[in-house]
Amino acid sequence: MKYSNTILLFTIVLFTGLLVGCVPPNTNSNQEMILTKAVDTSFPGLTRIIGSDNLVGDISVVNPKLGNKGNFTKAQVTVQNLTDNRYEVEYQYQWEDESGFSVGTPRPWKRFILGPLQAKNFSEMALQKDAKKTIFTVRLVDDTFIELNKQNSK
Repeated sequence: MKYSNTILLFTIVLFTGLLVGCVPPNTNSNQEMILTKAVDTSFPGLTRIIGSDNLVGDISVVNPKLGNKGNFTKAQVTVQNLTDNRYEVEYQYQWEDESGFSVGTPRPWKRFILGPLQAKNFSEMALQKDAKKTIFTVRLVDDTFIELNKQNSK
């Protein structure tokens, strides 16, 4: 009996901790965003997304940087492989103005190979002066879920 009470208490504490960790701090009631392990909005102006469920926990997007070069905004992130696996992945930057509206069309997906425990930096310059924020997404090349959603939105 004592053993089952300990397990029950541990489960309640663990579940409560998970729930508290899922609530994003300083949420704006006018902005709706679904936050998961795959979406990181902790760096102002540079949202990082891991777009394939199979990459969550195996790939991290770290060291975000956002700055200006002349009148244009420049962004950089590091994509890091946390495993002994080799991944063929692709990334994309999408730019937004200060209010969060899309600026221009999304840049093309760019493929790369990430070897075991390897890290690579990816920088991009905005093409328009009013682009101030960006969304960086990394995903598996053959992620059919994303491709299906792209086709359904047309």
